[in-house]
Amino acid sequence: MLGYKLYVRSYYEALGTRYLDLYLRDSVLGYLRAAETLRTRGMRVLDIGCGVGVGAGLLSGSARLYVCLDIACGVLRYVNYLPNVDVVCADAALPPIRPGSIDYALLINVVNADADGEAVLRGALGLGARVYAESPRAVDNELIRRLIS
Repeated sequence: MLGYKLYVRSYYEALGTRYLDLYLRDSVLGYLRAAETLRTRGMRVLDIGCGVGVGAGLLSGSARLYVCLDIACGVLRYVNYLPNVDVVCADAALPPIRPGSIDYALLINVVNADADGEAVLRGALGLGARVYAESPRAVDNELIRRLIS
């Protein structure tokens, strides 16, 4: 599993803002669905696997606190300058966030059922927050449904 995590980190570090060319549409739609479902205004939000900060750009203005967490530390530089946003570089399976300190955990296009998806979801569920997760892949969404419901 460590090899997979190192691969993911180096892939997204190298990708940088080209992430937007590949994933912008799916990311924006996912965060908009989350916003409609969760009503994040005034809440404390943890965006797990935030990447270059698409969600922060869309939602941080209405949240009381918006924390971007990603395993690829380099991508956090893009979101680090947004107001009302904190950044944390960490493995999503072991989030260094105190349970009960956030209201919502978002996992948009992050869960990978073929790799560490279950550990990532369990890490989010252990925070005592409402977890919203979705993926463009059916196999990932099945794992999400199984663990969250």
